[in-house]
Amino acid sequence: FAVTQRQRQRADRLIAIRQDREKPEKPQQLGYLARPFILCGLPFKRPKKGATLYRRENGDEVLEIVAHPDSQIPYGMDIEVLIWTCVLAKAAMIQNGGKCPRVLEFGTGADFLKAFDLRLDGASYRRAIKRFKRIFFSTWYFGKKNARGRTRLWSFRFFDGIDLWFSDDLDSLNLPGEDFKNNRLFLSEQLREELERALPVIEMETLRAWANNPTQIYFNIWLAWRCHDATPGAKIPLMGPSGLKEQCGFEGYDCPKRGHIDFRNKVKQLLTNTKISWPECPVQLITNDPARPDHLLIERKGSPIRQRNPKRLT
Repeated sequence: FAVTQRQRQRADRLIAIRQDREKPEKPQQLGYLARPFILCGLPFKRPKKGATLYRRENGDEVLEIVAHPDSQIPYGMDIEVLIWTCVLAKAAMIQNGGKCPRVLEFGTGADFLKAFDLRLDGASYRRAIKRFKRIFFSTWYFGKKNARGRTRLWSFRFFDGIDLWFSDDLDSLNLPGEDFKNNRLFLSEQLREELERALPVIEMETLRAWANNPTQIYFNIWLAWRCHDATPGAKIPLMGPSGLKEQCGFEGYDCPKRGHIDFRNKVKQLLTNTKISWPECPVQLITNDPARPDHLLIERKGSPIRQRNPKRLT
């Protein structure tokens, strides 16, 4: 099959990430993402028109998102807003004795775009604006289910307020100037508490390389997190209540005849993509075990993050 120029450029970039990781003198660019959003991520694709509720379960963890009537459920690359917020919070906490301030500040909208290696053009700014608004206007519910199936949820707004570079009219960007600078995110109390509790590390260069592919981005983040905390020899079935499909929130693949085959092929491709930049990934896809359905085998602990302290990821 033909390889497009974009695919070739992406492969070259992923190989460069792998090579740079092997050079101790080359600093890694790290990002952060709060644990609840790794356990229960956003939907990969745009929800159906009119959808106002999204629910994800991963084990006993539960996430619900309710969209504002005038907005949409956050999805896909909106994860960049979550990561950006966590990166700003981590930097602020380092300066603030581990305490997360209520207000996070950054210079310009271009800072956000540059962090994810996005183009500095009108289309990118408009997409960024919509992403911030979807996150801001949604109501979030996090909680747990106990052994009896009873669910306890806590509701909160991700941001109590935003003071950013754009006007209420999405079609009229503020021109660069004083109004374009000094952007502020007002964090809710519940979010600040979660950010202070733990901030798992992610590799920013890999995230940038897979821009516009939220499924691959989330799979990479989830896999790195699972490998860091895994018991060697752990097995994760592809399908079933505690399987990969449910843990990561893959939708579809429900056809009795082809669903498991199509999903296995999807996972095979995702894992192959992950290993381009992380060939040491200690995960294998097992499809020929007569005693067990298709599953991921985590052979040992591992991480794409080069670190002196193994606890750095959390």
